[in-house]
Amino acid sequence: MNKTKKARLFAMLGTRWMTHIDALQLCGISTISQRVSEWRAAGHTIVDRWMESDGARFKAYRLVKPTKWTA
Repeated sequence: MNKTKKARLFAMLGTRWMTHIDALQLCGISTISQRVSEWRAAGHTIVDRWMESDGARFKAYRLVKPTKWTA
């Protein structure tokens, strides 16, 4: 089954934390923050956290099932 890049990224967000580098390398998408904004606007619950590597800070995202704490 041939999934689109966005569908592949969405599926991966449900299984692991994804950074912009992960999205680019694994899905060919360089604008993960824009996709996350679209999905949040559509009602999906996506959490984020700051990460740090070699002094650089960046966000990682993960799709979660909504609960009373995340909705």
